[in-house]
Amino acid sequence: MKNIFRINKACKYFPCHVKLEDCTFCYCPFYPCLNRSRGNFIQARDKREIWSCQNCNWIHQKSVVDEIFQLIRDKYKPQAAKPVKIYEKTGVIILSHGSKLKSANSTMRKIVSAAKKELGLKDVYSAYLQFHQPDLAKVVRYIAVKKCKKIIIVPFFLFKGNHVSFDLPKAIKNEMDKYPRIKFIYAQNLGPDTRICDIVIDRIREAI
Repeated sequence: MKNIFRINKACKYFPCHVKLEDCTFCYCPFYPCLNRSRGNFIQARDKREIWSCQNCNWIHQKSVVDEIFQLIRDKYKPQAAKPVKIYEKTGVIILSHGSKLKSANSTMRKIVSAAKKELGLKDVYSAYLQFHQPDLAKVVRYIAVKKCKKIIIVPFFLFKGNHVSFDLPKAIKNEMDKYPRIKFIYAQNLGPDTRICDIVIDRIREAI
């Protein structure tokens, strides 16, 4: 069992199968496989016939999961993002708090790069509320020169505190007054998104 990294020992049902090797597929994606060497029909309480695989360990074998992953890799061919015409005159600013520690701000460069690639947009930039440059006004001015008709400002903040509720709307209002021909859109902050919850859970599992 050495060198096994896909076992979820944090699960309250662990181990759910005898000789469990891999927890990648908690539920079998091939259910019901109807392979009688792995399972069989049983009678449920309501007298219905259902497929039972409670004694099957096939999907929890590391070699099987590796093979499924390889099949996915062989068939999946990612396509390069194509710019959408409706986006051509749109600029995006991902606005974060900023840190005095320069290395801490490098995360934003990676996020901007990923957003450009995924959306097929050229004009995606980072801006900072304080402690780092460029600030919002400088980035808006740069986008305005490029004759964008719309600017989407995404607050890279987890909580809807004073910055998101008061400071940022005030700063955006100042920019709106400077550039009346540009439509400003203030997007939602990160908030309690389930995808963030998943990251937190992953970090806990890594620590365990």
